[in-house]
Amino acid sequence: MQLRKKVGTAWISKASLDEMIAEAERVFPNETGGVLLGYWVHPLEEVVITAVVGPGPNAVHQGDRFVPDVRYQDEEIARHYSESGRLHTYLGDWHTHPRSEPWLSRQDRRTLWEIATHAEARAPVPLMAVLACGSPWTLEVWRATSLRLGRVRLGLRTALLQQKIFVPKETG
Repeated sequence: MQLRKKVGTAWISKASLDEMIAEAERVFPNETGGVLLGYWVHPLEEVVITAVVGPGPNAVHQGDRFVPDVRYQDEEIARHYSESGRLHTYLGDWHTHPRSEPWLSRQDRRTLWEIATHAEARAPVPLMAVLACGSPWTLEVWRATSLRLGRVRLGLRTALLQQKIFVPKETG
C-alpha cells in the first residue's frame, strides 16, 4: 500500500459514514456514490462533512463505475442547504472502489478537475471521498486545489486528508 503524508483534517459525522457504508454494502460488488455536504472551518486545512447524499433512485451501478441520478442529487443538495440556514454546502463527491484501494483513479482526478472548474458547483477546492476494499471498508478523503499561473489554471494538485469521525450533539 502506498503511503502519503496527510495534510489537513476532514471531520465526518458518524451518521454520514454509516450511510455511505450501508449504501456500499447494498450494491456490492458494484460501485456507488453520492455527494458530500458540510462546511470549511479553515480553508484547505479543516473541513466538516455533516451529511452525504446517496446515488439517487435512477443511478446506474456497475462493477467499475457508477452514474449518479444528478436531478435527485441537485434537489437533495438544495434541500440540505436550505434546511441548514444556507451553511452546509456542496463539498464534492464520494464513491466506492469495492474491490480495490482508496486511491484516486484517472477518472476521479478528471472529476475533481471538472468540479473545481465548474462555476455552478461553487467548490473551487473540491473533496473526493473514496470508500474502498469491501467489508471492512477503508475511507480516504482527498482535497484538490488548482495549480495556477495568474488566471490560467494549469492543473490540479491533490492531497490526502486525515479523517476524524464525530457524533453531533443533540440540540433541544
